[in-house]
Amino acid sequence: MQTLKIKLVLLLSFILLSSQGFIKTTVALTGNVFNEVTKVGETCNILVYDKDGNRASATRSIGSQNGYYYLPSLKPGEEYTVKLMKKGFMKELYKIQIPNSDKYVELSKDFQVKPLKKGIKIPFQIAPFELRKSKLRVGADIFLNPILDALVENKTVIVKLISYPDNSENTSFNSTLTNQRALAVKNWLVENGVNDSRISLEGNNSVDKMNPPPTKKSAKGKRYIGPMYYEIVSF
Repeated sequence: MQTLKIKLVLLLSFILLSSQGFIKTTVALTGNVFNEVTKVGETCNILVYDKDGNRASATRSIGSQNGYYYLPSLKPGEEYTVKLMKKGFMKELYKIQIPNSDKYVELSKDFQVKPLKKGIKIPFQIAPFELRKSKLRVGADIFLNPILDALVENKTVIVKLISYPDNSENTSFNSTLTNQRALAVKNWLVENGVNDSRISLEGNNSVDKMNPPPTKKSAKGKRYIGPMYYEIVSF
């Protein structure tokens, strides 16, 4: 009973001090860090910097707990840069905007890290093209920005863009389509700051055997689009 009274007094004191401005409200960021290829949790160093480049927080994700991490003491309304670092993986940068709040809250955000290994193929999370089209679809930059950020942050990495067709019906058309798709992605990356010499292309005239079209009818409105990958050539 005495312990409960003490806790209540401390809580009421905290609320009173917060309302008078003596204690500033903080926000915590929590979630998981996953391997982008295997989807398993990874142990990883996580550094957080404020808008002026000063370190604001740091922690380490726990691979044995599905990559769980916890970052306390972030300020409401502030923007932070989250940097993930692990040997054998690309350095990753993420921008995080903390919403304004006058109460303590915990925000959830998962991150992914990319293996840095020669010959590994990292899949595009979402196809940046429409069915049978080679022009980047509207909003494709949202899907391509993580790849751009990785190449900008890891300046010695050289990659090959690999594109597969939507079906195996017409090999001649497929070859043209996939080469144009790979080129469209390369052009976008180059236009946004990646050196042309760091990117090679590979188009294919038959479907990806590791991720082929479904044999059963897809759900309404859902279409199979030939997958794309970027392969680590050297680093």
